[in-house]
Amino acid sequence: MNNTTGSVGKTRIERKSLVRDPVLIVEDKLENTLMLEALCEEFGIQYESASNGEEAIEMAKAKKYSIYIVDLLMPVMDGPSFIRMLKEFQPEATILVQTAIDSTETVIEVMKLGVFDYIIKPIMPDLFLKSMSKAVDYKALKDRENSILEAESLKLRSQLEWLTYKETRRKSADESWEKSSIHSLQTSLSQGSGIGAIISLLDMARADLKKDGDYYQIHSTIMDLILENQEITKNLLTGLTQLLEIINTDLNKKPMLASELIEKMKGTVEFIRPYLEQKNLRLNLPVLKRDVEVEIEPELFFSAVYEIVLNAFKYCAPKTSLELFTSINQGYFCIVLKNIVDEKPYGGVDEKYESLVLQPFFRLHPPVESVSHLEKFGLGLGLTAVDQIMRKHNGLFFIHNAKDHTGDQIRLCVMSELFLPIR
Repeated sequence: MNNTTGSVGKTRIERKSLVRDPVLIVEDKLENTLMLEALCEEFGIQYESASNGEEAIEMAKAKKYSIYIVDLLMPVMDGPSFIRMLKEFQPEATILVQTAIDSTETVIEVMKLGVFDYIIKPIMPDLFLKSMSKAVDYKALKDRENSILEAESLKLRSQLEWLTYKETRRKSADESWEKSSIHSLQTSLSQGSGIGAIISLLDMARADLKKDGDYYQIHSTIMDLILENQEITKNLLTGLTQLLEIINTDLNKKPMLASELIEKMKGTVEFIRPYLEQKNLRLNLPVLKRDVEVEIEPELFFSAVYEIVLNAFKYCAPKTSLELFTSINQGYFCIVLKNIVDEKPYGGVDEKYESLVLQPFFRLHPPVESVSHLEKFGLGLGLTAVDQIMRKHNGLFFIHNAKDHTGDQIRLCVMSELFLPIR
């Protein structure tokens, strides 16, 4: 067994940063092994070697490898047998297969084994390095995805524990909760469009007001703004009424496949497209990996999706994207919305605010005037409504900061997560 690490050159440093674990070369012929080792060294990635499938299986059980380069024809245990056995305990293993037979039938049979790519013998260095480059990029992408899912799983468990603790403390903390809600309401009413703006506008109007007989004269611009904010205020009060209805209503839920839910959800988020150009944003829609069945009240559930998309848009950093994706996590079907945020002025949703932003009337950030007319729940009630809707579905809602590693640099992002129980 050989073990060598590339150490020079920009390409080598970049590749080493993409995958942490070495490549395992599974090849019985020494001359081929030496050539593959030399190519891996040129590529700048660690490697180890095994002379047959049986030896390689023992190594794979004892240690992690990023990529497997496997010869099909070997003594003791051949390539296909090794791959099938490897897939039993590493189903997502990234495998490059070497074959001397370049025929459609052979290629099809090889790909049926669940391998990433195949390499035709005799091996041409340029073609090998291209295949290796694609495999490394793919492996790095899968590792990032798995890291996110693992982090979310840990987050879910900790949040479930926190919710259990919170429920045991809720009754004794009622007075404190009421005080914080009143304080938050006072803050919310004094900010942005709606009631706070109307109070300011009326103060301006009073300073400029002139009486003409039985009538008052008021500047048309101020009056236009008062009328505009009157409509916004009416929407805020309507949203408050709707939230009370959500809390007091028993849902008429119906079974729905996740695939159907995703298709309907794509229509729900279309409302934001006309506004994406304001901030030069992209909207990336989810791709379903596995279908499951959930139970929802469609109109109410999609109103929760509407709210998290609008909230993400308001605070998303320019020239980035809103990304929706799905996962299966501990018996829940999870819909996740990720948006990049700037450290200043908003800084996302820090851990100490994760529970507060779900409370009625609490505002972590000021309103965004350009889309205030789209808000169905004002007064800091949007995320409260989402939380209540998910509770009505026996589900969960979390919103929190995370680190996005998918770009050229690590950036702060906010993850909004809707968890629906799987039927």
